[in-house]
Amino acid sequence: MRVYQYKSPLGLFLIKPQTSGRWGLWFKGELLGSYHSAMAAADDVYMQATGDYAWDTLKGVRIPMDISEWEVVER
Repeated sequence: MRVYQYKSPLGLFLIKPQTSGRWGLWFKGELLGSYHSAMAAADDVYMQATGDYAWDTLKGVRIPMDISEWEVVER
C-alpha cells in the first residue's frame, strides 16, 4: 500500500488509502479528513486548512507545495 508522509515540525502527517477508495489525512495518529485524492489532502496541509488548530495557525514553516514533495513509503 502506498502511503505519503510529511514530517512537520509539529508531528507526522500521513496520507493513506481508505477501504472506501478515498484518501485519509492523518496527523499524530488522528484522522483529520477523507478526500477524493491524495493531492486534495496534501493541498489542505499546504493551505493549513486541516482542522488541526496548532498546524493551521503555525507561522514561518516551509510546507510541501504538493504531493510530489511528500515522501512515499510502502506500508
